[in-house]
Amino acid sequence: MAYISSPDSPTPFEVEEDLLHYYVVDGVRLPPFCRGKLDDIANFTVREDDVWILSYPRAGGWIQDMVHLIHSEGGDILKADLSLEAVEDAIPFLEGPSPGLETLKNLPSPRCFKSHLPFRLLPRGVQDKQCKVIYVARNPKDVMCSFYDFHRTVQIIHYKGTFQQFYYRFMNSKLGYGCYFSHVKSWWNQRTHPNVFFLKYEDMHKEFKKTVIKMGEFLGQPLTTDKMLDVCAYWDEEAKYNRKEDRVGYWKYHFTIHINEKFEKLYPDKLKDSDLTFDFDL
Repeated sequence: MAYISSPDSPTPFEVEEDLLHYYVVDGVRLPPFCRGKLDDIANFTVREDDVWILSYPRAGGWIQDMVHLIHSEGGDILKADLSLEAVEDAIPFLEGPSPGLETLKNLPSPRCFKSHLPFRLLPRGVQDKQCKVIYVARNPKDVMCSFYDFHRTVQIIHYKGTFQQFYYRFMNSKLGYGCYFSHVKSWWNQRTHPNVFFLKYEDMHKEFKKTVIKMGEFLGQPLTTDKMLDVCAYWDEEAKYNRKEDRVGYWKYHFTIHINEKFEKLYPDKLKDSDLTFDFDL
């Protein structure tokens, strides 16, 4: 779908209440359910056989389904329960309101967690790569649009601002979990460590079979050819993995010509100190 032109965007942060009543820690805006937890998170005991799925919000949450399938079930699609409830139970949200850090500390090994916290707010053991880390990075245009949809549709947030206002928030680090660009660059800089699997969302779409094979090898669960083909067929056929908003290039449904021009002017500066690149179309 072609994007359309629009009048000039409003001035940044024009009269609009702060989303979700974020509070600021070390320059990072965080959701209210993180309050009072960061010291305990920093000291959270990490185990060697832990697997941590990390990303900026809306970077491709269903990657956790693949990790659960391979990590817990060895890639056996016939045995795996990939319902939302089963995957959420198997891969709890570290900083989320439930089940709580004490419960997570006592889970039996091998454990698997997910988090959106930026690098410097994660457990020290994760920062030191004492466990396996899968970092998922999606291009910033698509992340921005998916995050906008999330803010509009989740009842507890019920965001009423325009996409233009949201664009300003995203580009100026005024959303939960801080600066998108710092978030992805911090793990891009760790990508050569053997315990880090830096996965670009767009590369997964381009080479899904290759991604499945690499994921199995990284998790110590290499897949047979039959299992790998079964996983690929399931992902290709399952509707929940093939929604419009999951496509590479979803940004074209929200970006106007004016916003795109502004983004393209700012984008090189955001990544000027990095060789990280993204595909915005496939």
